[in-house]
Amino acid sequence: MSIESETGGEFRTSARLVLLAPDDTVLHVGGNRCREGVERWFTPGGGVEDGESLAAAAARELHEETALTVDPAALAGPVGFGIYACFVRGGRLLVQKNWYFFLRVERFAPRMLVETGYEKDLVFKWLPIEECGSTDGMLEPDRLVALVKRLRDGDRPAAPVDLGGSYGPWFVD
Repeated sequence: MSIESETGGEFRTSARLVLLAPDDTVLHVGGNRCREGVERWFTPGGGVEDGESLAAAAARELHEETALTVDPAALAGPVGFGIYACFVRGGRLLVQKNWYFFLRVERFAPRMLVETGYEKDLVFKWLPIEECGSTDGMLEPDRLVALVKRLRDGDRPAAPVDLGGSYGPWFVD
């Protein structure tokens, strides 16, 4: 049985990035509001393409979403994972397994290179570590906060940390 066959939904794998600046802020992308009026902020990243490694997908998505180019080998991780579920256009279910990578960066002014789809309207914000996961639907955002603090302090987990589940609200179509 699969999500696709049971629900008509879609499953995909995603690579996301935690970019930590020296001032203990983490880059988030978003700013769009869901139907409930909540402004959403999440870490950069997106779907892994066929034949692409997780690290290569993370580096590609980072470039597409921020214009920052990095070697996939420079990324630490994956350092965490979580399951994300939402309903997309037409009421279809999307379940996504997010793999998180980590990179220390100097604070920079990101810019979106994608000019189509919902991403073209997103903006960027550097949020304090304590706010990681607080507005991207994470059920237990304290797990992500704890992981980022560990990484900041030089404690890289031996295996990816389970960050739990998250959900996406309905966005205006």
